[in-house]
Amino acid sequence: MRTLSGIICFGLLVVWLGCKTMATGTIKTTGAVAKTTIEVGGKVAKTAVSTTIDLAGAAFRQSAVTVIDTSTGLSHKVPWKEGLNASGAAEIAAIKRAGKAIEIVRDVQRIKADAETILKPGDVVRIK
Repeated sequence: MRTLSGIICFGLLVVWLGCKTMATGTIKTTGAVAKTTIEVGGKVAKTAVSTTIDLAGAAFRQSAVTVIDTSTGLSHKVPWKEGLNASGAAEIAAIKRAGKAIEIVRDVQRIKADAETILKPGDVVRIK
């Protein structure tokens, strides 16, 4: 009888330790998988938001013209539309251009312009 109760106690101990080890391993593995999923999901979400903001910013820059009054340092974003000229952009931005030189910065080029020069999206009009 004593031998039987010893075997039962030993068997319960083995089963209990085995289950505990298996449960601990499962919890650690599940935690690692959850952590990795959260990290990867967070990176994907961050990238998606950053890309959306970059695209929205690029779209706005491409559909606008910046007008800068170099004498005051004020600048204004003006919505670009087909046929917009330097005079119209300055008028929308409420910058007086009478008798002032106009320069357009397009990409990396500086272009001497007059009031009737047609603008392209993304142009920077400098009124000097």
